[in-house]
Amino acid sequence: MECGARRRGRLLAALSVGATIVLCVLIVQHRGFVDQISHWGYVGLFLVNVLASGTLVLPGMGAVITFTLGGVLQPALVGVVAGFGEATGAVGAYLTGYGGRGLLIDGPSGARFTALMQRHGSKAMFIMAALVNPIYYPFAVWMGVLRVRIGKFFLYTLAGRILKNLLLAYLGYFGMRTVLRWLGLPV
Repeated sequence: MECGARRRGRLLAALSVGATIVLCVLIVQHRGFVDQISHWGYVGLFLVNVLASGTLVLPGMGAVITFTLGGVLQPALVGVVAGFGEATGAVGAYLTGYGGRGLLIDGPSGARFTALMQRHGSKAMFIMAALVNPIYYPFAVWMGVLRVRIGKFFLYTLAGRILKNLLLAYLGYFGMRTVLRWLGLPV
């Protein structure tokens, strides 16, 4: 029976890693499409943030779009939509780690990180999600490896990502308005 569980785990790992690789290749090949999506308003904002948070191919793209759209759309709604997009994309990274647990958990660094996350996991998930952070993708993968409950992972990630994106959207709102005033354009 354990052999069947191992096979399922390996299959899930292969599917998760394969889906991530295929998505990355598609994004690289069709990068112009990602730029077009950003012109779709809130829907485009959500999709770009899902892609930016769920892969390593578009680092920083979500923050740029959130900042920019915060200056031209309603910033509170921009922050919430971007936060939901990033939290949804992070679930993809989480699932990659969940499926690849056997590949990553062995070793002394895995044991130390596991102990640290057992003590401070909720705080760490929120803080890592609330920061503009280039290592969040590997962190989300590691949360999957550690088998953090997916609901808990999503809620802490969502709270942190909404906070971060509200800040970015309001910075865009006030920053873009200032630039437009300097250029003598109507606000």
